[in-house]
Amino acid sequence: MSSLINKPFPAGAFSFQYITVGPEDFEKGHECKLPLTVSWEKFIKDNKTVVITGAPAAFSPTCSISHIPGYLSYADELVHDKHVDQIVVLTVDTPFSQQAWAKDLGLKNTAHVKFGSDPGCKFIKSLGFELQVDEGVTWSGRWVIVVKDGIVTYAAKEENPASEVTVSSVESVLAHL
Repeated sequence: MSSLINKPFPAGAFSFQYITVGPEDFEKGHECKLPLTVSWEKFIKDNKTVVITGAPAAFSPTCSISHIPGYLSYADELVHDKHVDQIVVLTVDTPFSQQAWAKDLGLKNTAHVKFGSDPGCKFIKSLGFELQVDEGVTWSGRWVIVVKDGIVTYAAKEENPASEVTVSSVESVLAHL
């Protein structure tokens, strides 16, 4: 069990970046936008229930086939039935890669689902959820945190982030909401 559970969400001075995705982004000429920067503190304060899931890399096999598509498939159930205000998919990739990945996976609107970037892995490292890939190269591990009213109610990290999607799966989140 994670030491984060039943404690305030550790927002600190950290932020994340994302690029909005809407129906207009699938029309020619609307491909390129600048990222928005959002402080975790404000984001958590503005949303009652937030699910944040970390993935090693945009477009990677396990992330694109068996981890993140589950969150998109169950997004309506999470938002409407479980009252989740926001779902954030977080990697250390650029916001531009995240936007392209979101669109590739079929995300049509970022009203409740955001594909965020943690440049330099600073926030993810503060959680202890990083994945050391090589000397000087750090990615996000595969993990999930559920935050309700600013308190972490569920947090788990995969032991084998290269291939496992168990404790960080949408099914595990649904079981803990």
